[in-house]
Amino acid sequence: MDIDIEAFFSEPGGWEEARISIGSSIAFFGIYACFELLYNSGSLSLLVFGSATALSGTAELLPKNRRRSAIVLRVTAIVLLVALIAVALRSLLW
Repeated sequence: MDIDIEAFFSEPGGWEEARISIGSSIAFFGIYACFELLYNSGSLSLLVFGSATALSGTAELLPKNRRRSAIVLRVTAIVLLVALIAVALRSLLW
């Protein structure tokens, strides 16, 4: 598996690259809402996944000249997901 750093720091890709992130964000928020409304047991991890994918999709929808803003949104999405992993590992260890 190769990590392409240049793609991470590239300019926003537009709707073609954002549609999957936006769609998955809507799905995560929808699943959370369904569980919260029906069973009163929505999971915080679904909100984190929804927020991270929404940030990623928003980064791709920015204008081409907003490269730095897109990078900040991408980094924030990754930080959210890493924090979720850290919380999960912490709960496993303690």
